[in-house]
Amino acid sequence: MAAQNIDNDEFVPGILRQVAADDILYPEPAECGNGQLTICNGCRTIKVCIGLEDALNPTQLCPTSAPFCNTAEGGCSTIPDDTQEQCSAAAQELRFRCTGKGKYPDPHTCGGYYFCDKSGTIGDSYRCPPSYTYNSKVELCQRSNTACKSLNCTASGPVFKVHPSNNKYFYYCLYDANNAAAEPSIIMFSCGDGATYDSNARKCVYKCPREGLYVKSTSPNMYYQCYWSNGRITYIERSCPLATQQFDDTKKVCITPVVNATSKLFL
Repeated sequence: MAAQNIDNDEFVPGILRQVAADDILYPEPAECGNGQLTICNGCRTIKVCIGLEDALNPTQLCPTSAPFCNTAEGGCSTIPDDTQEQCSAAAQELRFRCTGKGKYPDPHTCGGYYFCDKSGTIGDSYRCPPSYTYNSKVELCQRSNTACKSLNCTASGPVFKVHPSNNKYFYYCLYDANNAAAEPSIIMFSCGDGATYDSNARKCVYKCPREGLYVKSTSPNMYYQCYWSNGRITYIERSCPLATQQFDDTKKVCITPVVNATSKLFL
């Protein structure tokens, strides 16, 4: 994040939007049987089949990493259950799919953002206070009366479109092939710190600050090697030797990270 003067109440962090503790339960849920370990009891609730009378088998909410109960998969999943119409609202609440690590502007409103720990997970939703909008350049909520710039999902134009407020981000509109009237899902991408999306080249382009090694913020297992060639500075993207390693941008080496539990109430 670029260094800026943010030591006043014009800029504030968003607040984690807690997922509702309740769920839309199925009116006629299936019963345990046929050797199943878990079955769907609701849009986000599984029943654990431990051999008791069916009504006594315990139920629990799916975790945020796989928030939907999917009947076809027989348990918690990142894919909502398409056999139940009432689950569409629940799916909309938790639909943001992470494509990398970091913060992403909410594709549907200027009043929030998502934080992603890694690619392939469901993002944590943060909301700005009233009269504040998310400023992706400082990664904080900013007091503002500026009109929101909506994302354009018309069928024409490039496959990937640049975010109108910050070219560090770009997006893809995913249409439902079985329902032409359905609103498309918007999948957000980030080029990461120091990089922007080039529409002509159709890729992210990193701007080297100088020679050296620099972490790729959206994929901490990767880094940029910046060097001089033919009178100009250029770069190569490289990966750490092991998939479990991360590039330490201070030590300039790949390390195995130590995981610490932290609060995500404010971010």
